Amino acid sequence: MIKAKYTEWIDNYLEGELDIAQRMSFEAELQANSQLAAEFRMEQDLLEVLRDEEILDFKSKCLKAQQEVNLQRLGKARIIHYARKYWYAAASVVIILLVAGGMLLLNPGNYTNERLFKMYYESSEVTISRSGNVNMVEALISFSKKDYASADKLFGEILAAEPANYAVMYYSGITNIELRNYDQAIEKFAEIIDDGQNLYVENAQWYLGLVYLIDDQKNKALEQFGIIASKSDHYYNSQAHSILEKLNKTEKKKEILNNLFFLILPF
Repeated sequence: MIKAKYTEWIDNYLEGELDIAQRMSFEAELQANSQLAAEFRMEQDLLEVLRDEEILDFKSKCLKAQQEVNLQRLGKARIIHYARKYWYAAASVVIILLVAGGMLLLNPGNYTNERLFKMYYESSEVTISRSGNVNMVEALISFSKKDYASADKLFGEILAAEPANYAVMYYSGITNIELRNYDQAIEKFAEIIDDGQNLYVENAQWYLGLVYLIDDQKNKALEQFGIIASKSDHYYNSQAHSILEKLNKTEKKKEILNNLFFLILPF
């Protein structure tokens, strides 16, 4: 397993998403692979930081120290000793830099929107039939060859004549993802979902969430994946739960980093 895959592998192990055989394979690799072992230890350390309530106490002490410094500067109070004041400031800087540096440079578990999109996105496979609409066959051939510009043009022509053709609408949405025409992709998937009576609704819901993610509409992505995760019989239910866990984990890390950098600015 190459290094780029370690992060997801480690997360799946820690989150209990591996079956017995996969867990045994991971643990065997962990014993033999020093790089995997190092990243695994770093992920465990970071999880401890995320759960450690002492960081809240540390933040409180730093804020208190800064308030004392501000009071002294304004001449309203001179009640702290210089040694204590500078100890807080120095300790704050050192600890913040160590924690933030470790999280930013050593931890492999940060999930950007683009990274999550690439982890979960797969364009649909098509089966080409020689019967039926000639434009449809030609469009699907172009799609299967990844000639998305030609496919998009042909899908558009078909939809102009058959606006309720949800199969074409679905493949048109995927095509527009590949072309990075995210607004058009969102429009196609939303129309499929609004109809609610076609065979592509669940797929459209999933891909709509992914489009929102890659288009940096994170709140809408969270809402969309939440809808899928709330339906136990949804085809993409487990994937939605998985991506939500990773998004929430990333937000917690960002919150800690933001708090740490906020604390260091006054010093």
